[in-house]
Amino acid sequence: MGHIRDTDNTSHTSYMAYSIGYNERHALFCAHAGAVFNDDATEADRLQRLIYPEHFLAHQVFSFALFATCVSDHFGDDLDWASMDVLIEGVRRTAPGVSVLKTEALVRTCYDEPHLLMEVPQSEQTASFWAVCRLIIGTDSDENELADLFERAEESGREAVRGIFAASQLYAWRGEAERNVRQ
Repeated sequence: MGHIRDTDNTSHTSYMAYSIGYNERHALFCAHAGAVFNDDATEADRLQRLIYPEHFLAHQVFSFALFATCVSDHFGDDLDWASMDVLIEGVRRTAPGVSVLKTEALVRTCYDEPHLLMEVPQSEQTASFWAVCRLIIGTDSDENELADLFERAEESGREAVRGIFAASQLYAWRGEAERNVRQ
């Protein structure tokens, strides 16, 4: 996935933020996600310190794309409410500090209710993203499976951003016709 430079010297960390290239940033985001999925809190925290605040926006987009990819892989084209109830119960059980109501709203943003994204404060979104992704991915994925997931998520993120700029309606990343056509 690439090499990630690290240091405890905060001045170098700030310098790194301005000199980090796309491939290194992608490797950093993927390594962070891998640490989260493997329940390695120490490594996840260390990598998060390298990400924030300089790469916050890019990481937020990557995290949402990863979340949307996991949700789409899990539910498919149509949201199954019974399966959603099981997933939300899993969030309640495994991530007690995460709002299940807001997590449900975030899942629903992936299924023709993108306006719900605005109802969840950005500061609370990533906790829901990671709780859902961890439940869907589990801890038994190998490095190749995660690399494939990360690449699909990145492509999904690119498509979403392109769609936002092309959409004519408010709060949308796909046009009405695209939402109603199964691929």
